[in-house]
Amino acid sequence: MDRLFFFVIAISLALLVGKWGCTRKIGFGWAFGLAFINLFIGIIAVACSKKKETSDTNTPLKSEQ
Repeated sequence: MDRLFFFVIAISLALLVGKWGCTRKIGFGWAFGLAFINLFIGIIAVACSKKKETSDTNTPLKSEQ
């Protein structure tokens, strides 16, 4: 019972790190995998990863203005 509880906690924390990784270049998969192996390695990898370039598709191009 205790193992199941800690396994669910580990998966939940790895999912949170993976969600944070979605906003970074590392992506969800790598962030989740690293955090599942070791939470601290996953957090450090995501924190060191660069943020994704966000492109706003609603803004008109300069040539259209």
